[in-house]
Amino acid sequence: MIYLVLLCGAADRPVQALNGRTPLEYARTICLDELAARGTVGMITVIDSRIPPESDSAVMAFLGYDPCVYYTGRGPLEALGAGFWDGKRSCVGFRINFASLNRETDQLDRRTARDLDDEELQAIVGEIREVVSLDRHPDLSFEIAGFGRHRGVVCFKSASTALSGTVSNTDPGFDRVGPFGVPRETGRTNRPEKCRPLDDTEAAAQTALAVNEFTELTSMVMAQSRINRTRVSFGKLPANVLLFRDGGHTLPSLPRFADHSGLTVSLYGQIPAEHALCDLMGGTFVDARPRAGQRRLEFYRDLATELSESPSDLVIVHLKGPDEPGHDDKPFAKVAAIEEIDQFFLSELAGRMAPGDICVVTCDHATPCETGLHTADPVPALVFGTAIPADQCSQFNEVAARSGALPVARATDLLSFVMSTALERC
Repeated sequence: MIYLVLLCGAADRPVQALNGRTPLEYARTICLDELAARGTVGMITVIDSRIPPESDSAVMAFLGYDPCVYYTGRGPLEALGAGFWDGKRSCVGFRINFASLNRETDQLDRRTARDLDDEELQAIVGEIREVVSLDRHPDLSFEIAGFGRHRGVVCFKSASTALSGTVSNTDPGFDRVGPFGVPRETGRTNRPEKCRPLDDTEAAAQTALAVNEFTELTSMVMAQSRINRTRVSFGKLPANVLLFRDGGHTLPSLPRFADHSGLTVSLYGQIPAEHALCDLMGGTFVDARPRAGQRRLEFYRDLATELSESPSDLVIVHLKGPDEPGHDDKPFAKVAAIEEIDQFFLSELAGRMAPGDICVVTCDHATPCETGLHTADPVPALVFGTAIPADQCSQFNEVAARSGALPVARATDLLSFVMSTALERC
């Protein structure tokens, strides 16, 4: 079996509060360092030097599908993974944030301070579904879902009006570069922007109008939400505006993974876009979110056990822990998240590996604490297994990995290297 462990946003840059070290350097990672000492390590670029990866485009790259060739945007994948996509109608999907806007000061918190719990989020989504109607567009319907505290997806559909994802983001934190969302470093406190068509088609014009109307209507609903009134009474930020980004109206056409690799694959993830990728490539998706009330150490140990019992040839797991502290400039919390994964997940997984198994550990992207944003920085990667020759590197971090011998420069080539090396030494 091949295990591919993606540490979400764990890669970083030197942090002053950590004495000029990165969180991976600063963290006490006994298992990661042992795997590095017994395997081979290097630095790899996930997409290219210009495009900061998102979790979905990174997973695509590590599976060998070049996002620059196949990616059509996060929105369509989220819509498909949420069960909203309808191949018989024109569809356009968007990723959304439930954000908080102070209209008196123009202060925007793009993530509602991350303290919107799932019960609150689902109640707000329910209010939107119950109240909002796109009366100006009688042939247009919408579906909306919320997940992961401040995240969500909206899908517009029509049987008679063509829709297009070739429109601008309303989220001021992101520009569009083709199908990719690229963070703006100056986008943290701006007001939401109007959605604009990015070409001269009627489909883009109609979609932009729908997004702007939906934003206006949902803002009115959220302003009256009982959830937000309660939050404000407790001194919390209200979730009172939706930010749209990463729109798209086509799904990627992915060759079936088993056809070109000869391997079956399971993906243990937490977001609808990963579910969609599995469906499109013929893999198996497993929802790997902690149960309500489950402690993280118990979650990590149970997850490692579940992975080791998977019937698939390739098992991918996406662990979210280090990413949010990077977004929030909390380096010590990021260190703690890395140490928990090392102690409770990786040590358990390593102890369950069979003699012929291979374990790959890397990051889907960097989330440097100093920027609070995803970057296109190269990320460390290690490959361990009895079939993998060891190099002289004995640590897993950005500095040590630069001296490793991993002969792979891009994420799209990593799995091919693992498979070819294992076959050569069989």
